[in-house]
Amino acid sequence: MRFNRKRQCERFLSTAELVRLGSVLSEARASDDVARKVVATAITILLLTGYRSSEILKLHWPEVRGYRLNLLDSKIGPRTVWLGDEVRALISTLPRNAGIPWIFWNARVERPFKTIEYYCYELRKHAQLPGVRIHDLRHTFASRAAMNKETLPMIGRLFGHVNPLSTARYAHLDDEHVLDAAQQLGDAIELMMGR
Repeated sequence: MRFNRKRQCERFLSTAELVRLGSVLSEARASDDVARKVVATAITILLLTGYRSSEILKLHWPEVRGYRLNLLDSKIGPRTVWLGDEVRALISTLPRNAGIPWIFWNARVERPFKTIEYYCYELRKHAQLPGVRIHDLRHTFASRAAMNKETLPMIGRLFGHVNPLSTARYAHLDDEHVLDAAQQLGDAIELMMGR
């Protein structure tokens, strides 16, 4: 299989898009439809952590340990990932089903969610985000981290990357942040020159 090297998926959500998506996800998490609520929570966690959807959907309750997840099955093997307060609060809202280890359990069909594509399509449409992929949430997390001046090594550690080049593919900056950096650096150098 050959990948299309010309096709670069460098999509991350703008502030306005994040506001629309946040509103739709909040509404879905308040829904009476348990499956919709569980999927909206999963998508919110993806957005707040930058984790892969496969990592989130395979989670078991025993893997949650306070401020960390001890992932037994991730793309790069077992690893520890960190949870902020908001993510911990979201996880705590999910129903625990007796004898069921999966966190993201689809009670409608009595098995864990394998994919959330159908629900993502519905939520994307409602948030007016055509063409946004689940993986774009990972790009959004990394890009927002970079725009908030997190270093690539830190973003890589959050993502579980071993190679910094892998992280660099995810962290994109919008023009406003690049212009701001250029201005700050120019001002600093000008100040050093005594001008």
